[in-house]
Amino acid sequence: MKLSFLTGNVNDLEKAAKLGFDGIELNVRAFGNPATGALDKEAIAQARQLANKFHVGIHSLAFYDVSGSQYNENPKLLVPAYERVFDALEALELDVVASMGGFDASKDWDGNIQLFADRFGPVAEIAEKRGVKVAFENWMAVHGRLPFKPVNIGGSPDTWDAMFKAVPSKALGLEFDPSHLYWQGIDHIRALREFKDRIYHVHAKDTEMLPERRYRGGVNGDYFRFRIPGYGEINWPQFISTLDEIGYTGDIAIEHEDPVYWNDKFDEGLDRGWQVLNPLIHPQERSWQNVNFTK
Repeated sequence: MKLSFLTGNVNDLEKAAKLGFDGIELNVRAFGNPATGALDKEAIAQARQLANKFHVGIHSLAFYDVSGSQYNENPKLLVPAYERVFDALEALELDVVASMGGFDASKDWDGNIQLFADRFGPVAEIAEKRGVKVAFENWMAVHGRLPFKPVNIGGSPDTWDAMFKAVPSKALGLEFDPSHLYWQGIDHIRALREFKDRIYHVHAKDTEMLPERRYRGGVNGDYFRFRIPGYGEINWPQFISTLDEIGYTGDIAIEHEDPVYWNDKFDEGLDRGWQVLNPLIHPQERSWQNVNFTK
């Protein structure tokens, strides 16, 4: 496994090297807008050069725009946008793009499952032919004061079952983020095991529950907040061990949304997350057979 962090800035490759990360998960917007035209080949080439210079990697691309409204308003943009993202993947010699499934709040549950099928059936066919994978983050943006509406599909095992039934292609899978399951009360370890064959990328983000806010606002209150790994309630040794157990060997990217370590403390937050996760992902090698226990 590799340890990265999510960023939209190619120059953060230098930061990754200085902080000891293996690399980054890079938002494809660093190379342009896939909805409007071809991505910048020169910028992609420069990104590869920068990664080589600092001896770190770009381990995956992120394309989260589908949770916005432009693809609801103009669905014909979607397939060519993904084709351009796949071009960038191939240029960087990668095979995974983290993404969103989108959601149309004007439709009901069945309508949104059909929307997912209409959108990602064609995308999956192209991904299969090109040997790449799309990993949907399990974020649905449903919490806070009423009225609220989801902006993304894919927040629970029932939903994943429906998505993968609608589009069975193995080109589609999950960007697994335990933080979005924890606040719902969903067993993220069980979900890891149950969907192990569909986990193509992992986000590392922690969750801190806020009981007073839950009391005051109920399920419609902001009763949790996201934290850097190790500063919430998720058991990270258990989580990393389970990834080992299911045979996951891909990228684990810190998605830094911790309000305590923000603005001028942002890099401190990344470093604190590294200190928690790196020893679990890259434990210190020891030659126990050479240790003399008699002295």
